[in-house]
Amino acid sequence: MKTIAGIIVLIACVTSMNAQPIPRQSIEDSIIGWMKVYKYKGIKEPMQVDGKLYSAVQLSICDTLANWIQASYLPKGGLGDVKKSVSEKLGLYNQHTAAKPQSYGAYAKTYIELKYNSSHKMEPLTNSHVTWSIFANDVPGDWPVRDICTPTQYYFTIPTAETEIDDEKTKKLLDMTGEANIKPYNSFWVSNMGYGRGRENVLLSKDNKSPFIALTKGEYLQAWETAIPLYYEAEKKKIIEAEQGDQQRIAVSVKQLDEKIERFRSGLKDNREKYGNRLDEPALINPQPSVSDLANGRDLFSSGYLGDPESTTGRIPVYKIDPEIAELCKKDKPQWILVQWDYYPGDPAEKQQHDAIINNFNFEYVYNFFFAPEKVKGQPYKPMRSPAFKEAEIVTISK
Repeated sequence: MKTIAGIIVLIACVTSMNAQPIPRQSIEDSIIGWMKVYKYKGIKEPMQVDGKLYSAVQLSICDTLANWIQASYLPKGGLGDVKKSVSEKLGLYNQHTAAKPQSYGAYAKTYIELKYNSSHKMEPLTNSHVTWSIFANDVPGDWPVRDICTPTQYYFTIPTAETEIDDEKTKKLLDMTGEANIKPYNSFWVSNMGYGRGRENVLLSKDNKSPFIALTKGEYLQAWETAIPLYYEAEKKKIIEAEQGDQQRIAVSVKQLDEKIERFRSGLKDNREKYGNRLDEPALINPQPSVSDLANGRDLFSSGYLGDPESTTGRIPVYKIDPEIAELCKKDKPQWILVQWDYYPGDPAEKQQHDAIINNFNFEYVYNFFFAPEKVKGQPYKPMRSPAFKEAEIVTISK
């Protein structure tokens, strides 16, 4: 019995040792690499998610992008893995994304909190990670204007360092417009929603023409006018479901909803009257406006109330995607490519990934591959500078 008890204690000690986290500082300068180098070969069958049909060509582009990521970057200070993905499946909490363009691509996750497993190999301790993604037809950040999004039109803002960062030194570190590898293309840093970090973005599109259209004041007010009855129907449905047939309680709640909707319409009318002769001006708004702004006398285009002096401090454009371009996103050829990665000065893992991307990733080749293919016909992808390892086979799937 003592022997068995001793074995159990020994196993418990070994398991405990293996489960112990590896101090981040001890691996910050260590090249750890990938869990696996996949060398994807392409997809032969299409796939459908909700109403979006992803062709074999589109899914093969995901394979190509994943291969290019692994050819350009060797994770340092963390353990990397690559995944492929398409637009998220619609569920209870993301119905506002229904009109986002058909998007697909690949992303890398470099896990930065690690442990040793029973074979003394490193593996993630938590899901804490640094991300790099390359997607066709993606929208920067995650800043939907939820209350005006409809099943046929997606609206969003892009809070950049210009309005979100006060420190000029930090702002300068986030600015990539002077980087030789990135300078020819549109680049910008976008704040993460809910906390202070963010992601670098490089937008590759034909002739550098942005697919994102900034709304005018008139278009923005019209979007609210369209949204109010949709909001009413959705809220009324919630009331009926919650009250489970109690007609008296339903009547009371619907009456309160009717009064709220009247306040929304009154607020919209007041804003339209104030800006009636300026409806062609750009709409500059709060990064995350709410329908409740219409009910409390807020100025939709200024930092205060309707009667206050106008101030656009902290206000930013609101965007949509041209429906014709969104429709073209269903075709095999991407309309644009968005490269994004986590970066905020001070984090070693983010810094080494940032440096690898801006120095290694061949943005010019990627631009030409999709938007000027005659320039790279028959040429395989090669990073601008090879990562510090024996270069893996690079696989590009022909279109």
